[in-house]
Amino acid sequence: MDIILYSAQGSNSSERVEWALKYKAIAYARVEVTGEQLTSTYLQINPLGYVPALSVNGLVITESMAIIECMEELIPHPPLLGSDVMTKARVREICEYVNGSIHTPQNRSVLKALRPELNEHDKRKLRAQWIAQGLEKLALKLCLDSPFAVGDTFSLADIFVATIYKKALQHGARPIAFYDCHLAQLREHQRIAHAEPQSST
Repeated sequence: MDIILYSAQGSNSSERVEWALKYKAIAYARVEVTGEQLTSTYLQINPLGYVPALSVNGLVITESMAIIECMEELIPHPPLLGSDVMTKARVREICEYVNGSIHTPQNRSVLKALRPELNEHDKRKLRAQWIAQGLEKLALKLCLDSPFAVGDTFSLADIFVATIYKKALQHGARPIAFYDCHLAQLREHQRIAHAEPQSST
């Protein structure tokens, strides 16, 4: 397969996809999209103007969850959604909460539209507080069976949780012991740690 990942440094959603691709050992070319390109030439690839986007043999897929689920169907091993219906439902439950309830409200474009009066410092502070607040609630549903977020194996839930926690730290949130422990335990596994994209935190 000819796979191209359109990404941007600092993009939480792009980091999710890159972690999944690397964990599955899927070969891909990465194209860095600049802020200027997001509102100009990149619109020919994704008219929505967001990263990530994944080109698979010329067909472009957008939205991190859709991209990863597509890769899961094309290359099912190693699995990232779980091996049975209920585990898959629990993984998706965590991912949807991170994606919809934590990530989206703190998104740069959302804050620009809803809180235009805030300067960049105050936006960063608000983003950090919002993510941390959501993660505090989410912790009650995580790592119930093992050090992994859902069940007893690494899954997409671990990726979504770890990347949004790193985003909170990036914006100045205080470390949360539960999530520090979760991230540290993930990094004890060579394959998982090797696949983790490098970020600014």
